Amino acid sequence: KRINNAIGITYSVIWITSIIFVLYIMKRNISANFKLAWSILILLFPLPFIILYIFNNLTLLSKKRQRKALNKFQNKEELIDLKLPEPLKLLQREARIPVYKDCDFKFFKDINLKHNDLILEIKNAKKYILLEYFIVNKGQLIDELIEQLKIKGREGVKIYILYDDVGSKGGMKKSLLKELIEIDNCKVASFQPLGINLNLLANYRDHRKIAVIDGNIAYCGGDNLSDEYINKKERFGYWRDNCGKYKGQIVDSFVKLFIEMWYLSTKEVLELELYNHKSYVNNGYAAAFGDGPLYKENISYDLFCSLISNAKKYIYISTPYFIIDDTLLSLIELKIKSGVDVKLLMPGIPDKKSAYYMGRENYGRIIKAGGKVYEYTPGFNHAKNIIVDDEFIFIGTVNFDYRSLFLHYECGACIAYNNEIAKLKENFLDAVAVSKEIGYNIWYKRPVKQKILAFILNLFATLF
Repeated sequence: KRINNAIGITYSVIWITSIIFVLYIMKRNISANFKLAWSILILLFPLPFIILYIFNNLTLLSKKRQRKALNKFQNKEELIDLKLPEPLKLLQREARIPVYKDCDFKFFKDINLKHNDLILEIKNAKKYILLEYFIVNKGQLIDELIEQLKIKGREGVKIYILYDDVGSKGGMKKSLLKELIEIDNCKVASFQPLGINLNLLANYRDHRKIAVIDGNIAYCGGDNLSDEYINKKERFGYWRDNCGKYKGQIVDSFVKLFIEMWYLSTKEVLELELYNHKSYVNNGYAAAFGDGPLYKENISYDLFCSLISNAKKYIYISTPYFIIDDTLLSLIELKIKSGVDVKLLMPGIPDKKSAYYMGRENYGRIIKAGGKVYEYTPGFNHAKNIIVDDEFIFIGTVNFDYRSLFLHYECGACIAYNNEIAKLKENFLDAVAVSKEIGYNIWYKRPVKQKILAFILNLFATLF
């Protein structure tokens, strides 16, 4: 009888605790999808998911001091409110991100072109080289890079390399790490080694991809330092990706983003020289931004909503994943119904079947509203772009999924009224031309197992 009473009391305590946690979650200022996923799991399996929820939030709570420290890297000056288009005005107004008119932007439709250009610019480096990537893998690409870094290191150029511990887990071999560390004047750091991370879901990763030379030149796109990105190693067919190159004062923004993540990883504040940049005229507007769980605003999410909201003619979206909340999906639906041409480009050969099924589940609302969905037949579409009305683009590291929009550290640029926008549009349409359109019948006739799995996974998509 005592045992039964003890079991009853324990059950009651756990049940009451789960109700309290759910009420707390419902009151939080977070996405309704996050609230739903955590609430269901805590009510169904109180003990394990209360513990998991606590551990995941301890990861952020432990960084509140770091959030305060990050203020030193944020823009505090009163920014001039130019007559900007709304997406850039949003970045300036809400996130205090500088918008520049003197940016020289160049689009690389192929990562081989970007890699070759980066090698040439590294050869001319005089002060410092910054490399921050989610994935660093042994192979031809990194070997060619190391060869040049060794030369510049001997010349006295400072080199800083930052990689994500989880993203590079399989590729950053001890031999490769040793080779990087032994480069003269080179410092290497990993972001949040998983072994000491309280977050059991391995979220809040450094998903940024940035390269900066001397504070004069910056690169940012979807690519990592791994051979599949230059198609020297085949994974999931042909790997489609792209990247932007920047000159002008906007490079300062990329330098500050690197300094920010270096500090989070090492507690070291880098003192890097910022340059008086050459001014480039008649190139429209550009702003580089970072995003992450320590930021007060969901910058990427808000920017995506603004770009879509302001479309009048067309919205072209390229992404490897399409796992988004009802608000963003409804916004896309509304633009389609108002006559905007919406095209979504997804992988034909996915890297993760679960994510592929979840994204396919969300095709339905796009297709039924009148939008077009394409799967890239040659292989894996990894490019992250939004192109709107020949006027605006996003290019960077942010995917259309919860991880990128809410859980990871990301970066990218929003560019308006620039001649290179036409090249992104052409590149997108070229990819669509070799892709398979997923019509309603194809979507509807998906295997039943795929539908069921996608439905269940999408309920809890916010957690993963």
